[in-house]
Amino acid sequence: MFTNPVFTSAMFTNPQFASLLGSSLAVLAIGMITLGVGLTVVTAWFWYAARPEPEALAPLEIMSERQFVSADDNERKRLLHSVRAAPALEQTLESDTN
Repeated sequence: MFTNPVFTSAMFTNPQFASLLGSSLAVLAIGMITLGVGLTVVTAWFWYAARPEPEALAPLEIMSERQFVSADDNERKRLLHSVRAAPALEQTLESDTN
C-alpha cells in the first residue's frame, strides 16, 4: 500500500491532529473497557439465571455420594426419597407397593 511520506509525517507532527488522535484513542479505550465490564456483568447474570438445578436431578447427586454406594437397599430408598419432589415421591411409593 502506498502512503505519501509528506502527508504521513505532517499528520504526526501536527499538534492538532496528535491531540485529536489522542483523545479519540482515549474515548475508544474507555468504550472498550465499558463494553468489557458490561459483557462480564451480562455473562455473570446469565450463568446465575439460566442454570437452575432441576429437582429431578437431585437423586443423581445423591447417587454419586459414598454414603449411597455403601448403603443397603432400604437406606438407599430413604436417601432418594429425602431429595425427591412430592409428585415423583408419590409415584415411586405406588410402584414400591406393587
